[in-house]
Amino acid sequence: MELTPRTGPDSEGGEASSAAPRKKRRVSFPALALLVAVIAIGGFVMVKALGSATTFYRNADEAVAERNELGVKRFRLQGTVVPGTVEQTGDGVTFEISYNGVPITIHHVGDPPEMFKESEAVLLEGHFDADGTNTYNSDLMIVKHSEVYKEKESERIKQAEVNGQVPVTTMRSGS
Repeated sequence: MELTPRTGPDSEGGEASSAAPRKKRRVSFPALALLVAVIAIGGFVMVKALGSATTFYRNADEAVAERNELGVKRFRLQGTVVPGTVEQTGDGVTFEISYNGVPITIHHVGDPPEMFKESEAVLLEGHFDADGTNTYNSDLMIVKHSEVYKEKESERIKQAEVNGQVPVTTMRSGS
């Protein structure tokens, strides 16, 4: 059984039948508007997600030099805590950092990490204050430390490597 349509002169109609022209299907305006809205919303969400994932990193001297350009945009700031400037506040801590001799006053909201101390490098995330001064408002602080910790705490590190137990060879007998 052959299932192909007959459209030539051998078809039952005798003459070649002309195929009826197809109607062009038009996309309705509401469907097109919905498609454009979905694409626009998807693009907006992607730009916002990528924007927050790429928070820029500046040293204190660079941030001060670019103060007007940065405005109140969120970015990461690096510097060393200036000795004698750390003060506890009701909602966190205020201190100064410096990089290449350029200081910035920091107002950090929240508890600083345990390793936070004077003369240590810190990485902060936040923005400059809107009043135009070089005050930086931070809500995230990461303390950077050197290898000195390993030297000072070598015995604790050895204990941790032995599942937190003091090795038997260093224990004293009670008798």
